[in-house]
Amino acid sequence: MSLKITFIGHATLLIEWDGLHILTDPIFSQRAFLFRRYSPLAYDPATLPKLDAILLSHAHYDHLDLFSYKYIPSDVPIFIPEGMAGAIAHFVKNPIIELATWGRHTLLNKLEVCAVPAKHPGGRLFFKWRYPKCHGYVLTLGKESLYFAGDTGYRNDFEDLKNLFSLQCVLLPAARVGRPLFYRNRHMRLEELIQAWSDLGCPDLIPYHFGSFFRWSNNPKKIIAILKRKATIDPLLADKLHLLENGETYVNR
Repeated sequence: MSLKITFIGHATLLIEWDGLHILTDPIFSQRAFLFRRYSPLAYDPATLPKLDAILLSHAHYDHLDLFSYKYIPSDVPIFIPEGMAGAIAHFVKNPIIELATWGRHTLLNKLEVCAVPAKHPGGRLFFKWRYPKCHGYVLTLGKESLYFAGDTGYRNDFEDLKNLFSLQCVLLPAARVGRPLFYRNRHMRLEELIQAWSDLGCPDLIPYHFGSFFRWSNNPKKIIAILKRKATIDPLLADKLHLLENGETYVNR
């Protein structure tokens, strides 16, 4: 089955898999709340293909950008963590599918969507306790699975996903360089990202969450340089790591 993944920017990725089109955490705006995009958007959202689903990991402004839904037709279903409907349902007309952790939904009698745990707070400003959940999602098509982690710190249960699913490709957030206090327990350091990839069984790896916002913590030049250096040491990582620039596409046929 053909697989194409376009890294639009931050946590927005377009997954094109066997004729299906899934978009993750769409943000096309020039700002995420108070934070301006520091690199230009390298993808025109007006050229999006016909979408089959949106995967929304949590309610933070850099992942739930309500202004971006003007580019998304109202018949496209949006998957969200259970209890988060109040953050979006009043603002869009799309079908909303809430999933509890480990909840599953079959889309178009073809693609199974499973909501999986994430170690990250999910609340929106002024609503910290109202929308607390954050999810990742595992997509399964036939015997193959793909994992979009959303936002997450390192967890010691990544191996559970390896045992439950036949992961061919994992999308993991490269959101943290160094050890800023604010990011502890909510984002992975790059060493933790590599450990998570190993825990998941070393499938194809596409990092994201860098190169658009928050330059102080996820400077793309530093992240790419560090990951490339690690890949020179580990031949398996060198073969499996796919570092995409904003707007660039990974193809696996």
